Amino acid sequence: MKALLIFLCFALIFIGCKKSTVGPYKSQGTITGYDLRECPTPGCGGLEIIIKNDTAKNPPSFYLINSTLPQLGISADTKFPINVSLNYKPDTGIFAHYNYILVSQIKVIN
Repeated sequence: MKALLIFLCFALIFIGCKKSTVGPYKSQGTITGYDLRECPTPGCGGLEIIIKNDTAKNPPSFYLINSTLPQLGISADTKFPINVSLNYKPDTGIFAHYNYILVSQIKVIN
């Protein structure tokens, strides 16, 4: 009976454990400010970010993030430039040709 109780306790602990999906950040970057260009295409607007360890072939001088600072979980009062660690992937939708990225995780670093 005691062995069964110990087995059930371990089984409940094992079932209750989840693998963490939060991994280390793969990239470092600097958010330099908002893109203030006015143009009729969707290739303008958003936040400009320079990815420091970009491995893309012929990377652009900066990427665009189609979000505001509060949408990314960063205080709107934060002064530019903002150094960040992030995980991202290139946008494959309508903004694919305008160097937009989709940020999955971001953290401000000092």
